[in-house]
Amino acid sequence: MSTDERLVEAIKKSRKVSQDESLVTYDLTEGVDLSNPRNVAEALATVFFEEDAEKWFTASGDHVDFNPTYKVRVVLAEDHGKRIEETVDDFLEDLQKEEIYPAFSQQIKDTADNASKLKAGIVASTVNNLFFRHSNRKMYSDYIRDDLFLDILEKLEIRSLNDKDLMDWKNLPL
Repeated sequence: MSTDERLVEAIKKSRKVSQDESLVTYDLTEGVDLSNPRNVAEALATVFFEEDAEKWFTASGDHVDFNPTYKVRVVLAEDHGKRIEETVDDFLEDLQKEEIYPAFSQQIKDTADNASKLKAGIVASTVNNLFFRHSNRKMYSDYIRDDLFLDILEKLEIRSLNDKDLMDWKNLPL
């Protein structure tokens, strides 16, 4: 098992669902090596997409609905200092990465083909592909991606053990 696979597994193991299912918490205060913030951010984005975000979308034909049913909280220990800031910044950038989206776009297609309800991917390019298939208005692409990103952020918290908000809301990667 590679280091990246171990990291993904550690993050998956940190995932806990509240009893009323209104909150999913990723407690990264133990068991996750934050020495490489970029790798942690990519692994966290992957797990977040696979385990949570894809459940927030339903599709019917060319129509995709975004309907999050719970919040996601990522908890990090403040004593990691600068690495926490880098991890949070990298994670938010990864949520917008175009190269992450194709895999989840395929998951959406596969799930739509194999199930009556689509419960798949959170990828902004999926929304873009469905929307822009019938339109060449590229100028709306960034708006839609940014709007979806903000909708996702409404359901995402990144906090310390002391409940301090670790997202830099003034410098989001928009």
